[in-house]
Amino acid sequence: MVSRKILAYGLTANVVVLGFVSLFTDVSSEMILPILPFFLIQVLSANALIVGLVEGVAESVGTFSKIFSGRLSDSAGKRKRFVAAGYGLSTAMKVLFPFAQSWPEFLGMRILERTGKGVRDAPRDALLTESTPPETRGKAFGFHRSMDTAGAIAGPIITLGLLATVATGLSREGAYRLILLLAAIPALVSVLVILFVREPSRTPTQSQPLRVAFRGIPKPLLVFLGIASLFSFADFSYVFLLLRAGTLFDPTEAILLYVLYNVVYAAHAFPAGILSDRVGRKPVVLIGYIAFIAMSTLLVVSGDLLVLVAAFILYGLSYGMAEGTQRALVADFAPAEIKATVLGAYHTSIGIVRLASGVVAGLLWVVFMPQATFAFGAIAATIATIGLVLWNPPARS
Repeated sequence: MVSRKILAYGLTANVVVLGFVSLFTDVSSEMILPILPFFLIQVLSANALIVGLVEGVAESVGTFSKIFSGRLSDSAGKRKRFVAAGYGLSTAMKVLFPFAQSWPEFLGMRILERTGKGVRDAPRDALLTESTPPETRGKAFGFHRSMDTAGAIAGPIITLGLLATVATGLSREGAYRLILLLAAIPALVSVLVILFVREPSRTPTQSQPLRVAFRGIPKPLLVFLGIASLFSFADFSYVFLLLRAGTLFDPTEAILLYVLYNVVYAAHAFPAGILSDRVGRKPVVLIGYIAFIAMSTLLVVSGDLLVLVAAFILYGLSYGMAEGTQRALVADFAPAEIKATVLGAYHTSIGIVRLASGVVAGLLWVVFMPQATFAFGAIAATIATIGLVLWNPPARS
């Protein structure tokens, strides 16, 4: 009983509810994502470069809104309204996904869907921060990542089940569009779950020009934002791993490997958060960076099935160790009065480079070979890792 209380300490009602919101959202998203590159290429006549461009532009434009939503939620003293609006916009676009007739049309929908994510992420992370004690912040973010990724495990499994049952009598295009349509259902559920979030009492922050607000960010934290952005530049997107697996093997096997990635991600995110509360954030993030370098290097060397299995495991380990821990690190060192603004800056800085990352990765894939894409990731991630090793954390806020 005591151990259960210790494990549950810090997992407040808001943390749990927001975890379920992300669970249902990711069931929806991850029903879509495993078939997304194949839908773009086989149905909407795109190629690997266009796939990288779609994901890069959508992530970059979407994440640019994060810093503004974070700042607005700081000024308003409210988080829930921004979280609800963001999830609502994303859900509305998912309803429209099955009806896209060309990749430029889908790109527009994808940009708006990612904009919804941008609107919600920084206020949601600030809400998580304000809903748990400081000493359990890593646990709260790790729990949220685990719930998020539990949905990411269920989503592709549902997609595989649909492909093997109700979609068997349909054309490939019809099967993909049916899955996109059904994926909107859990997204709608997630919006309803947000109603159970309780807004913590908080005093609004006086609105300041954005450049003035940024002057309050400790310089070491700004350096870390640069390091995280460089690593984000190296992280060329999951779609290229799926394309690599789908090129060498059947798309069904590629989706199964994607499920494996999400299982590893989910299994490590919560323990990584707890570990970072005990030993510090930096060592845990470093493990994630090193796992990514190992994954990229393996895919440069070989395309065998066992190598792909190891690569997807390492990719899941990388995200499990680094994703939530980096957010907790930024929340640790961000000044309290501009915490959501700084979290928005973090999301924006790592997201804005995704456009360049997607385009570079796609060009290397099309002009040279897939191995060039993974070599680019390994080199850029190595530079980011060296920067993180040399980085000295500031004092906590």
